[in-house]
Amino acid sequence: MIYTFEIDPAQVLGVRSDASLEQIRDAYRARSKKYHPDLGGDEWAFRLVARSYEVLSRARVSGRLAAEAAAPTARPAPTVDPVSSAPPDSEGASVRKGVRDQVEHPALLVDVELLLLRMELENPYDVIALPASERNLSCSLNVVWPIAIPGDAGPGPDRALIGPKVAAAFNDVLVRSQPTSSWQDEGATAFKGWLSYSTAQRCYGGFNLLRNALKARGLGVNQRIREIVIPRDTA
Repeated sequence: MIYTFEIDPAQVLGVRSDASLEQIRDAYRARSKKYHPDLGGDEWAFRLVARSYEVLSRARVSGRLAAEAAAPTARPAPTVDPVSSAPPDSEGASVRKGVRDQVEHPALLVDVELLLLRMELENPYDVIALPASERNLSCSLNVVWPIAIPGDAGPGPDRALIGPKVAAAFNDVLVRSQPTSSWQDEGATAFKGWLSYSTAQRCYGGFNLLRNALKARGLGVNQRIREIVIPRDTA
């Protein structure tokens, strides 16, 4: 017989449900010092703490992404720049610009953020020595449509015709890439969802599948890569 039970990630970390990413990170560090196996803590409890951090961090970033997409003012349009990185944002995440496909109207663009939560590497050789499962806590694609559209962009195509295409592309990737978990909320004129993967490589593979699925339907991507590094220092 298998028993299951629900946990509240916020309660595990001892934070409010509306806590900032910085507060979540600080709570994770404090719990890590108590439950880390190297310091005599319980391994199962530590994994629960790490999982709670992953869930809350992803929800926090996804919520902010949705709020940005609904903002009345347009964000600066990113250009193709996959290697240069911007200074850390207000919550300590490193953000890099990705690709922005050329489309006839901004309504045809879908926001796709690659969110990478990974453990800090103590040694550069750990990139080779450690399996991906020990380097990454979570790698996910956060998908939001529509993006903020400038006032001078014109009415554009009928959004009621675009929404189903975004959902179809998302579901196509859901089947083909087999993520570890997923969530979506689709409406007639809006869509948001995420796909979570076990490694960054699989996440990038999922992104390429999603981009191709969107392009096949006459849509494009507005991409960013956001990376959050969790210190291993538990002393």
